[in-house]
Amino acid sequence: MAYTLIAAAFSFVFLKRIETQANFTRDVQIPLILTQTRNAVKIERLSSLVRSIFLAKDRRLERQIQLQIQALAQGFSFDHNGFLVERSQKVADEAKTIAKLRQQARDKESSTQPSASANSIDARVVDELDRLATQAYERAIRDLDAMGTQLSGDAAVVADNIASEIQNSAGYMQVGWLLILVVPGLFAVTILIAAKHHLAAPIGAAIKNLERIGKNEPVLTLERLPLISELAMIDAAIVAYGQVSDDLHRTNSILQGLAEKDPLTGLANRRTFESYLAAVLTRPAISSPGVAIMMIDIDHFKSVNDTFGHLAGDRSLVAVANVLTSVPWQANHLAARYGGEEFVVVLEECSLEQAIERAEWLRRSVQELNIETGTGPFLRLTASVGIAVANSVSDQPPDIIARADRALYTAKKNGRNNVQVASLDIGISKAG
Repeated sequence: MAYTLIAAAFSFVFLKRIETQANFTRDVQIPLILTQTRNAVKIERLSSLVRSIFLAKDRRLERQIQLQIQALAQGFSFDHNGFLVERSQKVADEAKTIAKLRQQARDKESSTQPSASANSIDARVVDELDRLATQAYERAIRDLDAMGTQLSGDAAVVADNIASEIQNSAGYMQVGWLLILVVPGLFAVTILIAAKHHLAAPIGAAIKNLERIGKNEPVLTLERLPLISELAMIDAAIVAYGQVSDDLHRTNSILQGLAEKDPLTGLANRRTFESYLAAVLTRPAISSPGVAIMMIDIDHFKSVNDTFGHLAGDRSLVAVANVLTSVPWQANHLAARYGGEEFVVVLEECSLEQAIERAEWLRRSVQELNIETGTGPFLRLTASVGIAVANSVSDQPPDIIARADRALYTAKKNGRNNVQVASLDIGISKAG
């Protein structure tokens, strides 16, 4: 009788503690994660709208996008997060600035004077307005990156706290009930049978679901709800957390994508490229064919911005990026924006001959592009390409990048619009 009373008292106290934790998780922490997930989606939507208003050409469309951005920014105020509210308002202000500058540029173009000197002055004013709009766009993207970084960190902390609390509670409960069930005689048999169906099974299912959550696998629901209401509540909390965890992983994927990609072209950024190249070159062995690096630079790109404006320059960068992502060959490769008008491509399991052939294809494809300038005939581009190939693990990322860059310099020196190979006695130049 004394043992039964002690066991009952222990069970009551412990189950009340679990109930309190489950209520806190359901009422506080899970709604917080849901709010963070919604904010992450809003940040992604803001990023897309900012890019749309930057590339838009129509005042009516810009106004519609600006209203959407303002509405999204105001939505952050309901979450009482001062940082997100402040940065989202800055993004909305930058979008307003972009739209205003674009309208001023259109007004200036529509009021162009008939004299040549007036046209020259108006063109410089339009270029300056485009430059200011680009700066506003870059500031907005930096604010969005900062918002995504903070939100990702907050969501990870909350998710880790929930998982730790549920795992600790499940572990303590399992140990406690195993001690309680160690009783002699027929009472022990009776308790074991009851525990198997009404305690051990739900607890075991809860632990397995926690393990599945840890492996990013979907949780499983019980066929029958536990008779003990506290265990039923724990099971419901774990199932709900599993669903929230799936949303959180998708949110983190969105935030990670924002951090790894160049916002203008959609290609991998320089940091992602350097990490990828380091991982490829540090594998136990590099087979033959090895790893090829192509450094690609748009020829005379400064004159494109000076002549046609930064908007035409951005269109040129996006067009070249589309070429790099629509290659016809089947191979492991990564295309990235290295900086400014310079791009880089990593080709795995690629021989020197294959690298030259693919570089020539890219050079010809860039030469065939027709870029809309908005002020006259289509813009035509050319590109210079430098190639370097690594065939052993002794090659370090800075070394192979430097060789490819030297080859690119040689291509520029040899008249541009050609392909050059590093560390060969016979250079390869195939100008179009």
